Amino acid sequence: MNKVKVFIIPFFLILIIIFIALNLNKNDKSKIKIQYNEIPISIFEIPDFINNKTIDTELRKNPYIINFFASWCGPCLAEHPILMNLKEKGVKIIGINFRDDENNLREWLKNNGNPFEYIIIDNGDIAFELGLIGVPETYFIKKDKIFNKIQGPLFEDDIEKFL
Repeated sequence: MNKVKVFIIPFFLILIIIFIALNLNKNDKSKIKIQYNEIPISIFEIPDFINNKTIDTELRKNPYIINFFASWCGPCLAEHPILMNLKEKGVKIIGINFRDDENNLREWLKNNGNPFEYIIIDNGDIAFELGLIGVPETYFIKKDKIFNKIQGPLFEDDIEKFL
């Protein structure tokens, strides 16, 4: 019985370590490869939440940002001042509100400010098309193609790399 324990316990410990090591690599965000995907055209056909207008083609001629956010998202609130600073610098941001209550969204924007040129309400379809992992998630766009994205909240040093 003791001889069996001597071999079985280390065997299972080694298996557990291998399993953990393999799963850690799967979640390493630094290894996420950005494919230069085009933005789904459906984004440009959906009316804005506030003005009920579709996205202006002039906005799309210059680099811009798409930011997925929600009023219920703590990290979204944490990155919000950075988005407000970007707006002050003239950066155009399209906000895609992910699975949120419209009344909560209105209240959130009223309390925190609105950094977005356009806000699109998404029930999950756009998120699926772009491969959203979670909110917040930010896409940097040039000529309607994604050239980089950040999963999780933005930080000032993230922005400096892409502007």
